[in-house]
Amino acid sequence: MNNYSYKKKKVNLFQIPAIQLLFKLAIVLLLFSISRWLIYLFNAEFFHHLNIWQALKLYFFGMRFDLVVIAYANLPVILYHCLPSKAIYNKVLQGIFRLYFIIVNAIIVVFNMIDVIYFRFIGKRMTSEFFQFFGNSDENIWPIVGQVFVDYWFMLILTALFVMVLVVVANRTRLRQEQSTTNNWYFTQWMSLLIFVALTPIACRGGLQTKPVNMTTALKYADSQNVPIVLNTPFTIVKSSTSMALKEVHYYEPEEMEFSPIHYDLTPNRFVSDSLGYHPNLVFIVLESFGQEMISYYNPERRYLLTPFLDSLFENSLTFNGFANGRRSIEALPSLFSGLPSLMDVDFTSSAYFGNRIEGLGLSLKPYDYHTSMFHGGNNGTMNFDVYAKNAGFDHYYGRTEYNNDEDFDGRWGIFDGPFLQYCIRTINTFNQPFATCIYTLSSHHPYTLPKGFELPQESYLWSGFEKTVFYTDCALRDFFEEAKKQPWFDSTLFVITADHANTEHYQSEYSNIWGMYSIPIAFYMPSAIAPERCEELAQQTDLNISILSALGINDTVFSFGRNVFDTLSEPNAIAYINQTYQYSDGMYLVQSDGDNTIGVFNIQRDRQLNDNLIDHIQCADIAKKMKERIQEYNNRFINNQLYIDKEALHGQAEDTIYHQPDLRQDTQEEPARPN
Repeated sequence: MNNYSYKKKKVNLFQIPAIQLLFKLAIVLLLFSISRWLIYLFNAEFFHHLNIWQALKLYFFGMRFDLVVIAYANLPVILYHCLPSKAIYNKVLQGIFRLYFIIVNAIIVVFNMIDVIYFRFIGKRMTSEFFQFFGNSDENIWPIVGQVFVDYWFMLILTALFVMVLVVVANRTRLRQEQSTTNNWYFTQWMSLLIFVALTPIACRGGLQTKPVNMTTALKYADSQNVPIVLNTPFTIVKSSTSMALKEVHYYEPEEMEFSPIHYDLTPNRFVSDSLGYHPNLVFIVLESFGQEMISYYNPERRYLLTPFLDSLFENSLTFNGFANGRRSIEALPSLFSGLPSLMDVDFTSSAYFGNRIEGLGLSLKPYDYHTSMFHGGNNGTMNFDVYAKNAGFDHYYGRTEYNNDEDFDGRWGIFDGPFLQYCIRTINTFNQPFATCIYTLSSHHPYTLPKGFELPQESYLWSGFEKTVFYTDCALRDFFEEAKKQPWFDSTLFVITADHANTEHYQSEYSNIWGMYSIPIAFYMPSAIAPERCEELAQQTDLNISILSALGINDTVFSFGRNVFDTLSEPNAIAYINQTYQYSDGMYLVQSDGDNTIGVFNIQRDRQLNDNLIDHIQCADIAKKMKERIQEYNNRFINNQLYIDKEALHGQAEDTIYHQPDLRQDTQEEPARPN
């Protein structure tokens, strides 16, 4: 008698399609999480106030936003694995979806990895405006990108490892049809389909709440500075591309508004001598990436001097506690020339509102016969500088093309500051007076190239590449002023020195936070008319267009979101927008808001590192109101193309209109003769 034993074949759980799907998605989620940790580790100075347990909490909340991206990106893969059909075992079909899984998830993972480095330059997660960089007409975009790859080669290796993990996972999770599949298989597939059909929309929406999660949702879990840890890059790119348009807001009725961006009387009543009798020339110098942190004048405790010339110049200037209204060069000109802060997810020149009519410093100077020009040693067309300068009323633009000597080309961005600043003086000497010239430097920019033969001091072995270029630009400015002093126009010229934004590398904790990262120099130098003084008041970039006009003795009606620093009645303030957060300060307190609700209050005079949120103790309702007034004016004027003043209509308004206009000076007044 033969004995037969029946042994039931074990089911390989890993061959269940739904189990394989969960494994694949879990690996992608793990890669997202690791890249979040890399953001934290590679930019630790920005998150110095976080301990490991706080970071773990943010990591956990960040998974909610990761799942949104992973669910959307893998929708076809999810449906494929849950189909109740044996067709899923077809080798060709498997190959197609395996390739899809690798490519799509590699793309979203790579964007996270790019942001590990890109974050340190802008202090926030990448948004859709990043792609404007590649649409730039600058012919050296790709060499610059190549240099970034060279400098951060280790990120290429890490990214390649991440992609290899995806490839291995895809190849090790091939579906194999078991010989013993029965009706139970169909039941399992149908149940998987029902479960995933129910759960995937929830994941795509980020939960069961009424509205899908967006970037501002992250503010529920973290303050503005820590939002980048909660979010992921693919999420911010997609969400910013669908939310670029501003929304009209109506916090207050017109009669409740105390702020207006229309300024009528620019007559100075402090700091500036009123006995000049002529309109001075203007040389407006914008320094690339020169934050206060780099300048010993603002930091006397620095270990070494990077800016000996600027330190001495500022000692003989009227200086303020400067504040940038943006974090990138492309955001600077609208603030400096037109008084427009950067309060949206995309810069003005890349936004849908770039076609709006605007005011500009050059336009305000035209009625006074100023020769207007802008100098920037980069490729003509870089970041639309030439276009914006022209729109703002600067008639002449001098870039790398006009310089016409690539022997001084730095190989990446443009002409080295040293020779270009000397070119500026030679060209200015051909201008009729009065002239107004903006000079924008560029050498203190990654990849931090120095000209051959430039000698650094002995202690420079301690300096980073960025610090070396800061020292180089300071030397170039020294040579510029030494040559300018020899020119007949020097004594009748107002020099204004500021920066486009603060430095991206931080070495002190008070600068590596969401407030300190905006600190820049602002100085007015004209010994014959402005006495040296260190004014501790807050002054922002948007203050400069109207303040310069005031200092030049031009009294006109001007549009700006800033204030006149030469008027004692003007109240110091500064506003910025980052990580879905508005922040506004009067110089004493910093108030942060998501637009509707206050989420942070800090005493920035006592707590420069922003360690102590006082929101449970101080509401600062008056400061919050001033911030909301500016947001309302900003959004509604951008939407309705009201970023300018219709002066003819304004002059014809009755006194009882909404803008109670005082008498304006006539532009036809005869001017006293100016010095030769």
